[in-house]
Amino acid sequence: MKLKLKLLLSFSLIFFLACSKETPDRINDYDIQALASLDWGEGTTFTIGHKNPDTDATCSAICYAYLMRQLGYNVEARVPGEVNNETAFVLDWFNTETPEIMNDASGKRIILTDHSEAVQAVNGIEEARILQIIDHHGLGSIVEANPLFIKTMPVGSTCTVIYYSFKDYQVELIPPYAGLMLSALLSDTKNMTSSTTTELDRIAYQELLTLSGISNIDLYYQNMQDAASSYFGMNDVEIFLSDYKDYSDISGYNIGVTCVNSRTDNHNDICTRMLAVMPQILTDNGRDMVFAIVINVQDEYTDILYYGEGAKAAAESAFGQSSNNRIRVQGMMSRKKDFIPKITEVFQQK
Repeated sequence: MKLKLKLLLSFSLIFFLACSKETPDRINDYDIQALASLDWGEGTTFTIGHKNPDTDATCSAICYAYLMRQLGYNVEARVPGEVNNETAFVLDWFNTETPEIMNDASGKRIILTDHSEAVQAVNGIEEARILQIIDHHGLGSIVEANPLFIKTMPVGSTCTVIYYSFKDYQVELIPPYAGLMLSALLSDTKNMTSSTTTELDRIAYQELLTLSGISNIDLYYQNMQDAASSYFGMNDVEIFLSDYKDYSDISGYNIGVTCVNSRTDNHNDICTRMLAVMPQILTDNGRDMVFAIVINVQDEYTDILYYGEGAKAAAESAFGQSSNNRIRVQGMMSRKKDFIPKITEVFQQK
């Protein structure tokens, strides 16, 4: 009886709060108040994505900076390095300037987007004041002693998280920001076909598409793919690093993983070239192993390349037997949802 009474009182309280005129008009007014309590200081706060910035990292920094400005905060976007060709195409399409490069975050107030791993962050992050983390990955190794605001969601892109922040805070979505967020979502989910795509992404996609002004989304995404797989003006190391991430201390191993797009006519050539530079990448980045996820965006399959002591055994344990120094997997593999969880499981078993 006591349990039933407690449940009845709880439901009554919920109903009262839902009907009360004192209930906040916006469900995330609490977030608004939490943001206001952060140590914003007197100067500029900077949003910034991970090293080797891709479309989601760059566009999330740009769009979240705009959102914070609409809420009254002095926030500007930065990137920790040159953007890749796909991102450059997207920014040019929506007539948006590429953010300035930040080489050192020491002493600055920072909002991290699309990552929370210290090894992926801009140089000097350990000497920065991190105010927020906005992400769609698992929480990483970033350490901040002071109070901070963290918002993560299990969705296909960080820009999906930011889309719902716009909705929650009742800030109007306008071009070009809707277009930038849509592009980041398309990029991270391989045009909504990746295993990371969720129903929340699909809802965001519909409104962002309407607001973006894009009349032919299939043609637009094809142009994104062409830019992503062209690698025009880039050498092989730059191609490898264009969507590369370091991961530290995964069950004692430090690894590096890149995602490279290819097309049917250049897939084998891209694989050969990436294999050739993997020894240099391993040495330059101080990794135990490096892996390349080479995705054929036309025929929708993935070849996994590997280098380093134990890398072949780990990759084969996770994804099957290899042939010609590669493991073929049907479908367009996600680094976040497919590769990292499986390779981590293998390392944990050692």
